[in-house]
Amino acid sequence: MLLTSSLAQPIVDNVMAIAQQNINIMDNRGVIIGSGHKHRINTFHKGAKDVINSAQTVEIYPDDLDQYTGSLPGLNMPIVLNGQVLGVVGISGHPDKIRDIARMVKMVTELILEQEVLREEIRSQFQLRENFAALLLSDHANTNHDKLLKTAKLLKYELDLPRLVLVIDIQPILDLAFDTYGLNDLVSSRARERLVQLISNPPHVNPQDLVVFIEDRLIILKHFQNDSPEIAYKTWGMDLITLLNSPVRVGLGSLVMGYEALSQSYQEALFALHSSSTQNTVFTIHDFDILSAYLVKQINTRESCQPLQWIRAKLSTGLTRKYDIKNTVVTLLNNNMNITSTAKSLYIHRNTLLFRLGKLKETTGLDPCRFFNHALLCKILFEE
Repeated sequence: MLLTSSLAQPIVDNVMAIAQQNINIMDNRGVIIGSGHKHRINTFHKGAKDVINSAQTVEIYPDDLDQYTGSLPGLNMPIVLNGQVLGVVGISGHPDKIRDIARMVKMVTELILEQEVLREEIRSQFQLRENFAALLLSDHANTNHDKLLKTAKLLKYELDLPRLVLVIDIQPILDLAFDTYGLNDLVSSRARERLVQLISNPPHVNPQDLVVFIEDRLIILKHFQNDSPEIAYKTWGMDLITLLNSPVRVGLGSLVMGYEALSQSYQEALFALHSSSTQNTVFTIHDFDILSAYLVKQINTRESCQPLQWIRAKLSTGLTRKYDIKNTVVTLLNNNMNITSTAKSLYIHRNTLLFRLGKLKETTGLDPCRFFNHALLCKILFEE
């Protein structure tokens, strides 16, 4: 860790209020980088340089000043972290009178710096995870396997587990924090750290999940078993909203079987998020209204869209063959959803047609006669 003036001066400002003495912090060159006497900043302190060289406390009495360039009477003590001398903290005054307060100042300074080291490690981890997630969610994931594999090992992240992408718009949370504490980067950083701490515990987030921020969105790559019911995804999303206890919108993509398809789940989640402005609700790509609008806009994703494939899988369980569903629905669409005309075209009784449509709804949830977007999905399903 490098001791800088941006770290040193805030420590001086805070600790001086406790010590009621002037405090200097010097770097490993013996140069004052933080002080209650601002005119001394960037000047050389001979006593501090001796502390750096010896790793021992240097006491400067009034009679010793001619031996110590740039110094005043006081105690100068090494700042030690992980066995390494990072710099020096000096307390002005007669050494015999300030010895106890000097030890306290040294301890407080080292504790503050230890916390800063931990924060820096956390920030570095966040940055690594964000870069990793950005690559996973990009269109280039399948061409960067080696790079992803290397980072995944560092993060102890299994690449090939089934996962979906959840996106939370955290701007309302940030706005509330800014209104309360002021508009600055520190407030934003602390608000984001608090959000991660709040949700980063089982069952909301597990070790094989990934939590990152991309701009003003909280992104979670969540692992589910591949046979998990769709309701489990939405329930989990609603539980997160309850946990956050803040006005947020949540978009949820589909579960994909490999990391190569996470970018599509991410795009689905973004589309779902932007589908409505209502807060405290999970908008999921599995909602037929959202899904149909997405497929109309993203024509090239139809073959790989998991929700659409799941509907097709349900249809292929014998429903289409047994009840002639494909021909029935195509004829219905060609007859502008008119039941009587469709039954006549199919040479079946009206009640038989209604029975078939009931089976379609029971199996897939699609009700094309009642909902336009359901009819649109049927067109995509059966007329491609």
